[in-house]
This record gives sequence, structure tokens and C-alpha cells, in this order.
Amino acid sequence: MLAMEDGMLRGRRILLLEDDTDARESMAMLLEVAGANVVSTPTAEDALAALQNTEFDAVVTDVAMPGRSGFWLVGQIRQLPTRPTVPVLAVTGHPFPRDGMLRAGFDAQMLKPVSPALLYETLTHLMGRS
Repeated sequence: MLAMEDGMLRGRRILLLEDDTDARESMAMLLEVAGANVVSTPTAEDALAALQNTEFDAVVTDVAMPGRSGFWLVGQIRQLPTRPTVPVLAVTGHPFPRDGMLRAGFDAQMLKPVSPALLYETLTHLMGRS
């Protein structure tokens, strides 16, 4: 697998927000295998608290969740005084128009189920330009 061989995520800090436990654990494992240091949270409020205490290289967030959504989180991130430009990748089971996602503040989106190679490639690209 490209992610394991390349190691471009080695030492990168990734914040993962996913309300579904199985999906969260699966994505966290994929990122950790690629060398990333992952902090995973089940709610947008927990993710925002983590962002206020730790500097991350990227955020991967579900969009539609009970309570606060990924849209709410990206809006909060873009208002933070520190690192408001951290790359944010939306992971969703519902396709949204690309221009609407960009206007909302997301840097990219990908559909579930997540392809490990695409997840790795997208994050590497986003972090390379931030």
C-alpha cells in the first residue's frame, strides 16, 4: 500500500472527527499505519476543544453527524486565531457540490467508504500546500 511505503504522514498530527465508532477506528488505524499521530473525537465540540489545545497538520471530519456538523466545525476552525488555514478534509456519505464545500471552508471532500490510497494521497496533497 502506498501509504505504508511512502511514509509522508510520518510525524504529522491529524485530528479525526467521526461520530461512527467503527469508521473512526478504521480511519485512525489507516492514518496511524501511514505514520501519522492521530487524535480522534466523536463530536464537533470535542474536536474544537482539541484544536484549541493542540496544533494539527490537518483535520479530517465527517460532515453529517448528530448535534454539531462538520460544517459547524469548519466554520469555527476558520475563525480560530491560531492556524485558521489548517487543511480540512470532509468525509461524507452524501455528495455535496464541490463549490459549496469550498465556500463553507473545506479544502477537499471524499465520499464514504473511504479509499485508503485516496485518503492518503489527498491529505499528503493538502498538507503539502499549507
